[in-house]
Amino acid sequence: MRGKIIAVFAVIVLMVGGLFYALTRASLAEIGRPGEAPRALAAAMAQLQVDGLVLERWLDSHASDPKLREPFNAGTAPARAEAATSAANAIREAVAASPELARTPPSLVVLVDTKGVVLGRNASALMRGDNLGAVYPSLKLAIEQGVTGSDVWVSRARNEQLLASYAPIRSDAGQIIGAVAVGTALNDERLTNASERTSGRVLVVATQSGDGLDVVAKSRDASPQLVAALTASPAKDGALKALSSGQTVDIGGLAGEYSAVGHALDGYGDGRRAVLLSIAQLRTPGLASALLWPLLGVAALGLVLVVIAGYFLDAYISQPVSEIEDGLLAIMNGRTDLRFQIEHAELGGLVFRLNSLLNQLLGVQEDETDAEGRPSRAPTSASFRDALEVDERMAALSVEEIPADAKALLEEPEDAYYARIFAEYIAAKKSLGDPVDHITRDAFVARLKASEQELGRKHGKPMRYKIEVRGKEIVLLAVPLA
Repeated sequence: MRGKIIAVFAVIVLMVGGLFYALTRASLAEIGRPGEAPRALAAAMAQLQVDGLVLERWLDSHASDPKLREPFNAGTAPARAEAATSAANAIREAVAASPELARTPPSLVVLVDTKGVVLGRNASALMRGDNLGAVYPSLKLAIEQGVTGSDVWVSRARNEQLLASYAPIRSDAGQIIGAVAVGTALNDERLTNASERTSGRVLVVATQSGDGLDVVAKSRDASPQLVAALTASPAKDGALKALSSGQTVDIGGLAGEYSAVGHALDGYGDGRRAVLLSIAQLRTPGLASALLWPLLGVAALGLVLVVIAGYFLDAYISQPVSEIEDGLLAIMNGRTDLRFQIEHAELGGLVFRLNSLLNQLLGVQEDETDAEGRPSRAPTSASFRDALEVDERMAALSVEEIPADAKALLEEPEDAYYARIFAEYIAAKKSLGDPVDHITRDAFVARLKASEQELGRKHGKPMRYKIEVRGKEIVLLAVPLA
């Protein structure tokens, strides 16, 4: 009984616990994991690098256009400036119409000479004569080496906040005569777009400003409080370390629900121009309220299951106990012939012993037979003999009438014959559902030999038996051997 009680309530506990675990796990699915911020950083970094590389390849393929050489061949400075502006406008329109560059529309297109001095820019006469090569040395270096490149153009003094890509322009003779540069906005919209295309996590781009950190752009979910925390120690120190070391650095000093990492923005300039930060928010503040109703629902279900199980267990135990109590009270009041007729897996043994005790105390002979009249006590080793019914119909047959299988019985060794007969008899008893534990081989063989001798004397010829099952009885068929 104890096992059943334990099993019932163990099943209930497992069901409630398993359901609670499943609901808890589902509710916690939105919580950021420790590796989420580094994965978001790597994805955003790769996206920005791909944007720059695609723009570089596009510029390199269009830098050989003869129209881009015309500004460098003009006779006067004003003519070169006007031609450069026209060429820059054409480049901007071509970039905007290019499907692979549709997500990063150009904000600035400039043509520069071999020293990085601006000949002209798109849609404006501004910047003519500006020495961008001095402001952004990587541009001048790329022109000298005749290669494409990208850089972070951020200057508060010049009001520039761009990711720029450039490609050299060559003359008909193959000499480098200048370069074309295209700058795309590095702003909140750009980072929000990069976040949505990758991990959906908060992204921030910052540059070093003296000993401090200047936040250049941030994605949509970056709150002012978060930005303020990034520009203060120790978060600022971690970001500057990432910028100077070129390694991924964990950013500390943020609120408990945030985890952040930073890495220098590779693929732009010397790789130390800006730092990219990825921030994952651990959504723990609403966790308690999110789990409240699932917890209450599971607890209510557990109570319902316990009440139902308790009801059935009470009925399973209390009803037979109540019947025994009422029966004993009736016997005490004079109904000495009353006996308990309770079939119960756990209390059946107790009921049987109570009935036996009542019979002994009241001097009543117990009925030791089952519902079919068979004795309920196990038979002794000799009680099986009464079941040895012998069929003598073949015993009086003549020699000519003896069946063919009599020769097989005659030729069978004695030990093998008795072993086989015993085995066949036991098998037949089992097939009828009769008990066989009380039958021993020695007792059976001794009784069989005595029966064969008695039958042999009666008919004047040796006899052996064959086992036959007829209905519910086992018959020994006497077979004469001569």
